[in-house]
Amino acid sequence: MITLNTSLNSVAGLGAMIAIVAGLNLSPLTPQTAHAAEPAVAAAMADKAQSGEFTKANFDIKGQWEIIRQDGQTIFRLSEDFRTKRGPDLKLFLSPKKVSAATGETATTNAVRLGALKSNKGTQEYILPGDIDLSSFRSILIHCEAYSKLWGGADI
Repeated sequence: MITLNTSLNSVAGLGAMIAIVAGLNLSPLTPQTAHAAEPAVAAAMADKAQSGEFTKANFDIKGQWEIIRQDGQTIFRLSEDFRTKRGPDLKLFLSPKKVSAATGETATTNAVRLGALKSNKGTQEYILPGDIDLSSFRSILIHCEAYSKLWGGADI
């Protein structure tokens, strides 16, 4: 029983010391790294190439988008207000066609797939391939590949 109490007291003492050290590290007097501010600073330093709003094709799509150049990369970003209906197999494409000229069957012809839509709402980023010449493309499309259905998009 004495050995157990001594061990428990040692563990409790060690726990108290860890709590004190952790408390000191969280103190306002201790300099903190501003991790939360980094995306805002990075966004402010990014070069906005293009921006606009989505337009509906077969389903409602709402929200802003922008193409930015940052740290040597070109990034397609959906804003916080982005919303669309959920769907199976939704993909994002850069297309040489305007949204009004694209259909479910032609949406992916000569288009560059940026990837699967990460979510049907909110901020998202997609890094464009480095060799992309944006002047060759007229729109960004959201397309359901499983059913060849054009969701909608935005002219760029």
